[in-house]
Parts: sequence; structure tokens; C-alpha cells
Amino acid sequence: MLSMLDYKIIARPNNSLSSEGAFKLLVLLGVLALMVAVGFTHIGAWLVLPFAGLELLAFALAFYHIRVHASDFESITIDGDEVLVEKKYSRQISSAVFQRYWTRVSVKESASGRNALMIGSHGKEVEFGKHFIDDEQRIALVRELKKKLRNIN
Repeated sequence: MLSMLDYKIIARPNNSLSSEGAFKLLVLLGVLALMVAVGFTHIGAWLVLPFAGLELLAFALAFYHIRVHASDFESITIDGDEVLVEKKYSRQISSAVFQRYWTRVSVKESASGRNALMIGSHGKEVEFGKHFIDDEQRIALVRELKKKLRNIN
């Protein structure tokens, strides 16, 4: 017997740059930095060369960070009597399951001054959308989730 999901939302980062595009951009930046560094080396400012290497290393680390987090996501699935909250951040995967009737959704102000969308019941809470949605989207999502949680068939 097939079951149809009541509701599912997935939040993930905008990954508009492919791995191939990132590599091409890194090579282009490397060539430009090397050309500038070699030019300065020819006029006697040889110390520019090591700093150009550090600049390329910084760019490489930034692109590596972007690739590591490219498949990150947070999702909420409402299926029958269950609310499943799943998160993948870097290589860490976590999930929490709540009983639909008891699940509460709220927005709380965090210590950093931003709003935090909290989902939970019976003293256990999970934050949703910390990395991928802004405060305006959190408030809209709270309204939507409260409607979906009320509609128990």
C-alpha cells in the first residue's frame, strides 16, 4: 500500500557554481595572481610572490568549504501522525521524530539576536533553517507549519 506524504519542505543552500566551474574560476584567479606576482617580482618586489601563493591557498580552501557543504540540507516531513526533522550539515546527519498531535512550532530569539524556528514536543526541541532561510522566511514557515499540523485527518 502506498502512502502519500502530507507535507514536505527542504531547505538547502544555493549551489549555482558547479565543481567544474569552481575549478575553472580557481585556475583563472591563479593565473591572474601569478601574472601580477611575476610582474612585481621583475621590478624587485619579490615578496609579492609568497603572498600570491597564500592568496591562492585561501581561495582553494574557500572553494573546498563550498564543496563540502554543497549537499547540506534541512527537511521537515509530515507523514500521517509523524513529524520528521532531518538535517545534514557537513558530514553530520541527524534526525528527530515527533508525534504530530503534540508537535509545537515557535519562533524564539536566540542569543545572537536572530530568530530561531523551533520544532518540538515533550521538552525536546530542534532548530530548523539556521543556515538556509532568513527571519522573514522563518515566520512564514511557522504559519504554514501550524496550519499543516492542525489538519490531522
